[in-house]
Amino acid sequence: MKRFIIPVIVILLSAATLPGSIYTYSVPKIEGGNQQLNALQGKRLLVIVLPVQQSASADTMLYCLDTLATAHAANLKVIAVPSYEDGYTPSIKNSLKTWYRSKLNNNIVITDGLYTRKTSGNQQHGLFHWLTNDNLNGIFDNDITGPGHKFFVKASGDLYGELGSPVKISGQAVQRILQMQ
Repeated sequence: MKRFIIPVIVILLSAATLPGSIYTYSVPKIEGGNQQLNALQGKRLLVIVLPVQQSASADTMLYCLDTLATAHAANLKVIAVPSYEDGYTPSIKNSLKTWYRSKLNNNIVITDGLYTRKTSGNQQHGLFHWLTNDNLNGIFDNDITGPGHKFFVKASGDLYGELGSPVKISGQAVQRILQMQ
């Protein structure tokens, strides 16, 4: 009898340590409410950290993001995230919402401010914990480098691409990653 119980326990413990799915998370939307990521199954995802300081270069980034999201609207959903580590505070939420929506169409999910970096410890939002830890996503173990940091997720929910903030959303690297699907 003991020989039978021990293998069952080992199987249960190993199943409990399997990485979670991106679809187990939800994000708070800047307009209120939550976006359940499981509602986006079957679409590719681009998760990008947004700038929180208005400037000409930030406007250009938002414009390029909107153009990209529109061009790939049939099979790509963009989740755009203002980050506490980059200066987001609840006191600037309304002005950011107005600025973002003046540049980004409504098919882009803009979240409320989130803690995005590993250095935030337990405050790091679960989605970013999954995106930045290879023991959860199975591939990448990199931290966020700032506004413009991008993660690409296949329609199956597998993380398959990551580009740091220096890589422009309008650049060839982004186009190549989007063509990989």
